[in-house]
Amino acid sequence: MRIFKNFGQALRGLRLNRASTFLMTLGVMIGITSLTVIVAIGHGVKTEVLDRITNMGFGPESFSIIAGEGRMFFTRSKNTTSMTLEDAENLLALPTVQLVVPRQRKRLRIINKKEFTNTRVYGVTPDWQLARNWKMKDGDFLSDSDMNQKRRAVVLGATPTRKLFKDADPIGKMVRLQNNFYEVIGLLEEKGLTESGYDPDDRALIPLTTSMSRLTHATHLHSIKVVTFYPSQVPATMENVRQILRRNHSLSVLAADDFRFITPESIMQWVTESEQALNRMLILISTVSLLVGGIVIMNILLVSIRERVREIGIRRCFGARRSDITLQFLFESVMVSLLGGIMGIGLGLAISFGLQRFDIFPTHITAEPFILSFLFCTLVGLVFGIHPARKAAFLSPEESIRAQ
Repeated sequence: MRIFKNFGQALRGLRLNRASTFLMTLGVMIGITSLTVIVAIGHGVKTEVLDRITNMGFGPESFSIIAGEGRMFFTRSKNTTSMTLEDAENLLALPTVQLVVPRQRKRLRIINKKEFTNTRVYGVTPDWQLARNWKMKDGDFLSDSDMNQKRRAVVLGATPTRKLFKDADPIGKMVRLQNNFYEVIGLLEEKGLTESGYDPDDRALIPLTTSMSRLTHATHLHSIKVVTFYPSQVPATMENVRQILRRNHSLSVLAADDFRFITPESIMQWVTESEQALNRMLILISTVSLLVGGIVIMNILLVSIRERVREIGIRRCFGARRSDITLQFLFESVMVSLLGGIMGIGLGLAISFGLQRFDIFPTHITAEPFILSFLFCTLVGLVFGIHPARKAAFLSPEESIRAQ
């Protein structure tokens, strides 16, 4: 009963001192608003990057193996020739592997009469389209027959198509790669530029066998894409792949891998590193705002105690204990902090929806800001309310009654 009575006294005190209550909520409200917006932007960026990665055909059940040691997309050796078709065949035998797509890559000039452009030319197998889940805009994709016949056929991305043919229909036309002419048999659906400026549409695809015999004149691969049946199988499959490749490449126990893995998670981490650093800085700023709000609460409560000395003295004379006074002012501090948190969440949600609505920043609302706000507000209210509460509790009842 005493707790509820003290809670009621705290509500009454806040009601009677509305100006002080409003000022105490401002600092906390600003901190919680910034925290809510930052968390929403962080989740929005992650969601958008993951959607983009999935849209580019790099789902959570797949990973790529790139020839050459190094980090992510940056290899230490530019002339790694250890990865072969035999590696791809061995990986396909793993029970958790659904698709294996070996790939060669070379940047070349592609020519159509007087028009030309430099683009990434990939030698791939027909399974490339299934592994990347990339739809066709027009025409057909590469087939097993194209592979077996080493046909000079090419599937163009949107960027080289636009540069070479303008508004004309490319299907059935011939383009030149090095000294050979290739027939355009299909056009890939356009994906658009990524946030980092990468153009996935800047590519041309030819049969892997044609690439080996007519273009690169080499049998080694640039990379292999592996698709498992379920996302949960990826970690174990990657470990099995590592063991197979190290054995095939005759690497000693002490030797480093001469290949590297790329997963959707590593791409997301690479793309969002700058956003994460910015988010950490902004979260630090919002934490400082909360600390400032806590200091404001403490100082205003201390001023309020001097103005409410007589009220405290009367309560003590009518039987209130020191613990009752302590609880009253602690309740006031926590409730003011929580009120600022609720207002901050409301304002933060409004700003987050506005940013999303006007396409300024991607945002995604989760339960995380609500939980963080409740914890931060409660903590701020308790920490910065202890000193004023104890000071009020230890006032002398007789001097309090005589005050004013």
